Order: sequence, then C-alpha cells, then structure tokens
Amino acid sequence: MADTGIIRTSGVGVGPGPVDDDAQVVRKDALRVVESPDETIVQDRLEADPCAPQRPELIMFSDVDPIGARPTVAPDPWSDLKFQANLVMALPDAAIASDAEYNIRLANPAAEALYGFVAADVVGQPVMNLIQFDADEAKDIEIKLIEEQALLQSGFWSGQVTRITSSGEELEIEASATVLRDETSAMRGVLFLSRDVTPLRRAEREAAERTEFADAVLESLPGRTCVIDSEGHVIGVNRRYRGEGPAGAGEGTGPALGDDYIEWLTETVDDHAAKDPRELRVGDYPDFRTEFATVRRRKRYWTELFAVPLSTGAAGAVITHVDITTRKQAESALTRRATHDPLTGLPNRVLLADRLAHALSRAARTKTQVGLLFCDLDGFRNVNNTFGHLAGDRLLVTIAKRLRAVCRSSDTVARVSGDEFVIILEDVEGRGEVEEVARRIIEALTEPVVLEQGSAKTGTSIGLVISSGVPRAGVRTVENLIRDADSAMYAAKEAGRARYAWFSPEMRERPRERPTFAKAITRLLNR
Repeated sequence: MADTGIIRTSGVGVGPGPVDDDAQVVRKDALRVVESPDETIVQDRLEADPCAPQRPELIMFSDVDPIGARPTVAPDPWSDLKFQANLVMALPDAAIASDAEYNIRLANPAAEALYGFVAADVVGQPVMNLIQFDADEAKDIEIKLIEEQALLQSGFWSGQVTRITSSGEELEIEASATVLRDETSAMRGVLFLSRDVTPLRRAEREAAERTEFADAVLESLPGRTCVIDSEGHVIGVNRRYRGEGPAGAGEGTGPALGDDYIEWLTETVDDHAAKDPRELRVGDYPDFRTEFATVRRRKRYWTELFAVPLSTGAAGAVITHVDITTRKQAESALTRRATHDPLTGLPNRVLLADRLAHALSRAARTKTQVGLLFCDLDGFRNVNNTFGHLAGDRLLVTIAKRLRAVCRSSDTVARVSGDEFVIILEDVEGRGEVEEVARRIIEALTEPVVLEQGSAKTGTSIGLVISSGVPRAGVRTVENLIRDADSAMYAAKEAGRARYAWFSPEMRERPRERPTFAKAITRLLNR
C-alpha cells in the first residue's frame, strides 16, 4: 500500500465495525483514510453508554502509531458537526446555517463574498438582518417562514429574491432554506443556500429579447406571399398570407390554393392599378410592381404588389403583398396639411386657387357659370379683444361649420386668411342663385356664437362675382376674379356691413390701401 506511515495530524474514519489491529493509514491526495487489510471500514471503540444505539459515527483521529499499531482515538462529540461544516465551507453556493431561532451559527466564504460580511463577526445575529434582501421581499419571507412557521411545517422553501447591495445594485438571488433536524425530528436549525443568478437571468432576458426581436423582424418582412402558375392559379402560400401572422390589412383575404389569383385581384381592386393584373399570366414578363386599393368593412387599404418570375424556369410567379396603408395615410396627411387650413379643416388659398382654375375651365367647356363669394367677418376684432384669441379661434371653427352647412357638398368653402372665407359655386344658372346663397350665409353668421366666456355676435360682408369662364383659364383669370370679389366685399362693408354687393368695373378704379387677398394669390401662382 503506497504512502503509508505515521500521521501526526487528524484523520477521519466512518463505519460500524471495530478498529482492526492491522489497520493502516493511507494518504490519498489531500484526504487521509484509515483502511483495514480485510477492507472493513474502521471505527473507534468509543467509551459510551452501552445502551446507546449503534449507528455510524464520524471519527476524528488525533494520532496514529506506526504501521501495525492500533490507533489511539480521542472521542470528540463535535466531530460530526465539524465535518459537516467543512462540507458547507467547500460549497460554491452561499451557505448560512442558523439555529432554530434563525440566528447565524455558520457561514461559508461564498456567503461572505455574496453578502459582504465576515462570518466571525455575524455569528449569533438574525439571518434576515444580514442578507439585505429587498425590504418588501424580506418582510414577506420573514412573515411566511418565521412568523407563520411555514418552513418548520414543510421543511423546505425556495424562491427568487432581490438583494440590494451597499452600492445600490440589485442582484437577483436564487435562494432555498432547508430545516435541519435531529434524530427525534426536532428542528435544530436551518441551512440557507443562495446563489447570484443575475448574469444568468440577464442572459436569459437578452436571449428572450433576441428571440423576440428576430420573430418581430421575421413577421415584419413583406411576407404575404403566394405562388401562382402560368394560368394564375395559386399553388402555394405562406403563413402571413393565410392570416396566421399578425393582423393587418387584407391578411387572410386572398384566394385559397387552387383559386384564380388574377381573377380575384381584378375583381378586388376598387381603384385602377398602375399595371393590368392580367399581365401576370404572360409568364415571361420582367419584374412586376403595382399599387392598388381595396375596401373591407368600409375601410380602405392600400397594397404594394411585387411579382417576380419563378427562378425554376417554370411559368409562374412569386407574388408578395406589402401593406402600405400607413404610408398612404401619411402622404395624404402631408398633402392635406399643405392644402387645408389646420384650424378649420377647410381648403386653404393653395387649394382654392387650383379648384377655381379647374372650375373656370369646366365652365368654359360646359357653357355654365361659376359664382365666387368673398366673405369677411364683421366685428371679429372685437371678439378677440373681448374674449381672447382662443375664443376667436373657436368662433372661426363655428363659422366654418355654418358655411359648409348652407352650401352644397360640391361647392368649395375655403379659409384664405384670418377672418376671410371664399366660396366657389359651380354650375350656377345666374345671379339669383348666387344671391340666395349669400343671403343664407348672412343669416347663418348673424346668429350669436356661444363661447365659454360668453355669447359673441358677428356678421359678414360679402362680395359677389359671376363668370362663364374662359378656355384654358389661367393665373390671370383666377387673380382677376378673386380681386374683383374682394373689391365688391369692401364695397359691402362701406355700405353698412352685414350685406352683399356685386362687383362693378368702376370698383377697380377705387384706390385701395388695404392689402388684398388677390395680391397674395398672384404671388402664390407666380412662384
């Protein structure tokens, strides 16, 4: 037997049998083991009560005589506990052993490192006072395990808690508590095990985030895809196409396997596509792209369609649908902001000039007439001065609603400046029809407007112009018509307000210091 001899330090033995006279001490790595020639495990002859139960005991050997001699064993009642303590000290997890009152009796180096204390300094102190869990979590644990004696009843507890370090850092701790019992099953203490799982949990969250991100990217791809053959029949679809992906415009509404995709597409679009969908039947076409709109449940959806021939050489195509409704809505919103008044929602001077030019052109083609009403509120400045500009804005919104109410849906009601409005009446039969609209406007705007600050009363002066249009109506015609209507409105104000006046040529000769909207229109159209 290798490396046998005299050992002057402590050895360890465990077993039920008597100590053999021929027992030898063998060094194996750093552990000293007492072995017997007949392979029985050595146990010391203890000077104990003969009536005591015979059970395996942990034996500490203080001295060992030369080979062949009987070892002298010094009984040590704490040897079992010391050996267990050595095992606890070697654990990689933080281990704290307490007595039955939850006061610390032992803590290993891992516990010292995790919780930031020196074991020798904390013996006898309550466990919950030292491990520094989150206050609420610690209280919950203390109530459940100690006050309610849940640990004593079950014998085991585990969970995840948060530790707040002295620097304020939060650590995620995976912890457990196990009751230590004696031979009578009485509680002798508790073994608390814990480990810092912050890096593990962080890695798990990062992995979950990466997975979630990858899924989001996959589902965000322009993925409503189907495959058609040379006749336009659907021969394959993906999960988005079937409507199994995130809900979106048109998802799950396409033709099923075997259906005629081109026929469905032709019947579905309510706007003419940029390209004829029937071109997809050709089979040898270059890459195909178009946009079209569909209406489902009274809501319009826009789709951008990409089609490429099959790369296998077989006639057919891979078709991908991309929902561009949001983009179209954004484009529409930008266009609306450029052509509409943000306060009232009415067309602004840009859109007014465009619509007036088209109205004059149509009138010339159809031999009809266009009426133009230039309205300027009476007493609006007093409303601002009395109630404030916010109240003035609310009054303008109400005025805009009243103007739309007295006009036809085909008429254009525009706000061109602070309190100035212009109305285009198309397909009028003569002056009488224009005057009737003017009277309704005056009546509607004479009614007081109830505001939060009180009732505001205003009116309007209106200038009237009628035109049969000219071929290719252009800048000059639009400018002149608006200028003439503005001049007539000014004449109505001079005549007493709350009335209308028709334009007459002599009004052009009247000197004007007031900057006119017609000049602004001229600048706008000449840019």
